[in-house]
Amino acid sequence: MTHDRSSTTGRRSFLSRLVTVGAALGFGAPRTISASRRPSAASDDPWVSRLNGKNRVVFHSHLASDGIALRWAQTYLDTQKSAYGLTDAESSVLVGLNGRAIGLLFNDAIWRKYPIGETLQMPGVSNANGALVAQLISRGVIILACNNSIRAAGQRFLPEAQRGDAALRTAFADDARENLLPGIEVVPAMIVTLQQAQDRGCRYIYGGG
Repeated sequence: MTHDRSSTTGRRSFLSRLVTVGAALGFGAPRTISASRRPSAASDDPWVSRLNGKNRVVFHSHLASDGIALRWAQTYLDTQKSAYGLTDAESSVLVGLNGRAIGLLFNDAIWRKYPIGETLQMPGVSNANGALVAQLISRGVIILACNNSIRAAGQRFLPEAQRGDAALRTAFADDARENLLPGIEVVPAMIVTLQQAQDRGCRYIYGGG
């Protein structure tokens, strides 16, 4: 029996191209990366070491949407407890906020000083989600704010006439960083944090309008 080398080579070439196209489209990609390809513990952000629950989820939003990402985190834990008998400690829950949504993590002093509520279309001079944030943190939820978004926050939250002033934007960012709600952790860039969370088994859920 003869073996058609050119036919075999052609099939291999075709399969190689098929795998390449499939990878580009995301077909067959592993759900988590192997331990050997993950960042070392030395390069991890501090929150990573707290992902100890058997159920892991990250709720993300770049829009305030009346705090729906925070409320979904609460609903998730409540349902795990009432419907499935799980304790809060059995789930690792993250809330990652960037863009305008970081206004949900500012304390009342900032809300009184700047038009935060007006920008978020949440009228008032106090953060109505402050108590919810404190409750979630007490239940072990990890709430993360994007530092890139804090740096750019003056362009969103300063009065419009002041947004072109670089010095005022820098001052606002410093002010905002010092007046985050207690327990909020700042990460360098939310887009990287979301990748890190999913690499470590967190299901991604977008909580925004």
